[in-house]
Amino acid sequence: MGLLESGAVNSALKALKTASTIVIAAHIDPDGDALGSSLGLALILRGLGKEVTVYNRDAVPYSYKFLPGAELVGNRLPPACDLLCLLDCSEFARAGDELAAWSGSKCSLCIDHHLTADLAADINLVCADACATGELIYELAVILAPDFGLDIAVNLYTAILTDTGSFRYSNATPSAFAVAGDLVRRGVKPWDITQQVYESQPVERIKLTALVLKTLRIAASKRAAAVWVTEAMFKATGTDGEYTDGLINYPRSIAGVEVAFMAREIGPDDYKFSFRSRGKVNVAALAAAFGGGGHHNAAGCRLQGKLEDLIEKIFALVDKQTEKLESDD
Repeated sequence: MGLLESGAVNSALKALKTASTIVIAAHIDPDGDALGSSLGLALILRGLGKEVTVYNRDAVPYSYKFLPGAELVGNRLPPACDLLCLLDCSEFARAGDELAAWSGSKCSLCIDHHLTADLAADINLVCADACATGELIYELAVILAPDFGLDIAVNLYTAILTDTGSFRYSNATPSAFAVAGDLVRRGVKPWDITQQVYESQPVERIKLTALVLKTLRIAASKRAAAVWVTEAMFKATGTDGEYTDGLINYPRSIAGVEVAFMAREIGPDDYKFSFRSRGKVNVAALAAAFGGGGHHNAAGCRLQGKLEDLIEKIFALVDKQTEKLESDD
């Protein structure tokens, strides 16, 4: 089974096989992994004769509407189900207030690749060595539906492609390439998916990018860089939060920058911060210092206060972490 060697695997498989009605949910503001994993699993289970509801608080972003089964994603929960599958996060609150308050499932299963101490489900299938939740769904798929077809393969390939940064990030493991290779053998055309995800941008997204890049701020130490996006920018360009995906990669691409972050205004003096690392600095620890969390190279948190003050505070913490790393070398 490769990655799935824990005792939770048998429990997860039993739950998936015996449940007749299943709800699949993922975190709010869904990315390619959340959606690809959700739809891949949904199509697998539907093929097994299950009644499946795919729930997300938020709509499918424009760049993922091509995914097979995308029309299945809705924001209404059924009165009850046999099994709730929580994907790409381990806390019900990460899927939104409605799901967190819902008590309609007889059993819950979490499938995730994020390390966390808060495992809220009855069954927790969590593997930090997986490049994406989509890789874990793939490993379940080869057991539940070994001859799965192109629609499932496209979803799982998209999950892995996006969460590895097109196989550029440190989580692009040999296993990630092996799984992607098998999905290509099953009919996936990498260029077609790349075009859909990365090269079919609305003009509004380009206009928003231009405004965001004007906010670029670089720390005096040159170790950190930031950009931000405001409600006024969204209004001026006719966009919203889904158009910000990937903008953080611009400041991270600057030579010498170890940590990049983007602040997204969600209310007066209220911001959602996303952090990205080149690999040296653990931004999960950085985010945790502000009540957030995530991966070594990708994390986030929510902060309130004056934006200038928040940026300076983060710059100072990045400097402190990088100085410590350099002194330890």
